[in-house]
Amino acid sequence: MTRIFSLIQRYRTQEAGTATIGFVIAVPLVLSILFTAIDFGAVMLRQVFLDRAVDISIREVRLGNVPSNGIATLRAAICARTILIGNCEASLTVELRPIDTQTWAGINDPVQCINRSANIAPTVVFNPSAGNQDLMLVRVCASADPFITFTGLVLGLGQATTGDFHIVSIGAFTNEPA
Repeated sequence: MTRIFSLIQRYRTQEAGTATIGFVIAVPLVLSILFTAIDFGAVMLRQVFLDRAVDISIREVRLGNVPSNGIATLRAAICARTILIGNCEASLTVELRPIDTQTWAGINDPVQCINRSANIAPTVVFNPSAGNQDLMLVRVCASADPFITFTGLVLGLGQATTGDFHIVSIGAFTNEPA
């Protein structure tokens, strides 16, 4: 028994390897912050590119270059103008509908996104409103995978149970009468 106590006493008084303990504690924390920053940066790049692509594509709708049944055309135009969203056309939902400015009904409805694990695409409205002077609401949702999968998830983004997250771009414009 005294031999065990003497071994413990000897190891307690040694100072070799104390810098390693600090390194072992600090490095995982610093690396997790670094990887989370990289992941968050990739998400922000995707958001900026999606917002820009939606703005440019909606300009085409306002100019009348997208037919009234052209949800596939609009989705393809948005996907052609954005990057960093894998399998874009299969993971993008586009909603376009007029808003009643008297009641503002439907403006706070949740954005519908694709469930990629169940291969379910929600039914969304695509109604360009036939040239009437209406306030049009545009909501686009892209389901994407995290850039680095082992960092948890990035600062409060909506994450589905499948591990993907949703990037949402919302805009509005006014149809001018023909």
